[in-house]
Amino acid sequence: MPDGNQGGLQGVYNESLTPGQVTPPPPGAPPVPLAGGQTVTTGPPPDYSALGAGQAKADFAAASGGGSWEFDAQSMDKVIQQLEDSLNDDYSQARTVAAQFAQLGYPGSDQVSKDYMSATGRATIAYNQFLRGTVDFLSSYVDTLKQIRTAYVNQDHAAIDAIRSAGKVD
Repeated sequence: MPDGNQGGLQGVYNESLTPGQVTPPPPGAPPVPLAGGQTVTTGPPPDYSALGAGQAKADFAAASGGGSWEFDAQSMDKVIQQLEDSLNDDYSQARTVAAQFAQLGYPGSDQVSKDYMSATGRATIAYNQFLRGTVDFLSSYVDTLKQIRTAYVNQDHAAIDAIRSAGKVD
């Protein structure tokens, strides 16, 4: 801890008063939390279904953009099945737990218990909104993958080109 120039308590004291090196986060890193606390957003929530479809199209456009890419229906079926299993198992279980959590009663009648349940209620609402958005996104992503798979299996080149152009990232 001491800075090497001064040992003992004086070195620790000097180091604690010296501002640390602040380096900017690397590109693509998550945002640094604000010092003011929780951020409140306004406006309507995002359309997670549209975001899921758009992401699937963008992923497809990026994957199929190179000349060496080949469509493999069996591999795509495996990916679709894994995502559907996640929706049917993991996310279904998460919805069940969230519903049970929302049904919890007050642990007591004192003010602390009431405050706790108020905070719990807000957290449950936020979690359920997050969960619904995630399920909508993933469901739409899977549906779009199925459309892409169908277009390839049926050799529908117009549909393939439309999906590619809709998913291009500029």
